[in-house]
Amino acid sequence: MKDINTRTSSKRILNILEEVILDPDNFTAKKVSHKLDIPLPTVYRHLETLCKERFLVARNNKNYIPGPKIRDIILNSLPYEPNFTLRRSYLRKLTNEIKETVSLSVPIGTKLIYFDRIEFHWPMQLNFEAGDHLPLHASASGKLYLSFLDKNKAIEIFKNIKPIKNAKNTITDIKKFTKELLKIKKQGYAFDDEEWFNGMVGISLPITNSKGELCFCLSTHTAKSRKNIDDLKKIYPIMNSVAKNLKKALVKN
Repeated sequence: MKDINTRTSSKRILNILEEVILDPDNFTAKKVSHKLDIPLPTVYRHLETLCKERFLVARNNKNYIPGPKIRDIILNSLPYEPNFTLRRSYLRKLTNEIKETVSLSVPIGTKLIYFDRIEFHWPMQLNFEAGDHLPLHASASGKLYLSFLDKNKAIEIFKNIKPIKNAKNTITDIKKFTKELLKIKKQGYAFDDEEWFNGMVGISLPITNSKGELCFCLSTHTAKSRKNIDDLKKIYPIMNSVAKNLKKALVKN
C-alpha cells in the first residue's frame, strides 16, 4: 500500500507541475484541484514542496510560475530535442544563403538566452555560446522579446536595467524606448542599429506558437561594413521563410 501511495503522490505532483508549465498565467490551486480531482490541501502541500525545491516560484497574486530548476532543465534539454538535425539544417542553409552567422535564442523568465548558433566564418563577428544572455534593451532579439510582453511590464524591466549608452544609438530614454517597442510590435520584427555595439547591426524575427506567444527568436548580427539596415531588410524574406520552417520543426501548437 505504501508503494501505491508513493506512486500516486509522485503522479499528482508531476500533474500539478505540468499544469503550471502549460498555463502559468491562468493557474490557480483551486482550478487544478477541481481539474485533477486532488484535495485542495494536498495541492497546496505539493506546491509548497515544488517552490521549496525551486521548481516553481510563487507570485504575489498567489499564482505560480516555472522556477529556476525548470528553466535550467528546459534550456539544457533544447539541444537534444527530436528535431535537432532538422533544426540545424535550416539554420545552416540560412547561414549559407545570407552569408552571416545566425542564432536562435529562447526567452526564459525575464532573460533571453542563446541556445543554438551556426557561424559563417567572417573575421569580425560577435562570439557567443549557448547559455549566454542577450541585452534586452539593446539587441534586436531583446527588444523583440520585450515587444511581446505587456507594455507596463516591458517598461518596468527597461527601468530596472538602467541602460547605459554603450553604443552610439543605444536607447536610454523611456519615451523613445516605448516608441521603439510599439514600432517593433507593429512591424513584427526588430532591428539593432548600432545599439549594442558601434559598427554592428542586426535583425531578429519571432517564432511563435498557435497562441501568438513568443517561443524563439531567429537573428543575425553583422558588421555594418558588410551589411547595413537596408541590406538586412532585403534578407528579411529569406529569414522569414526559415522562421516558418523552424516553427513547424520546433513549436508544438
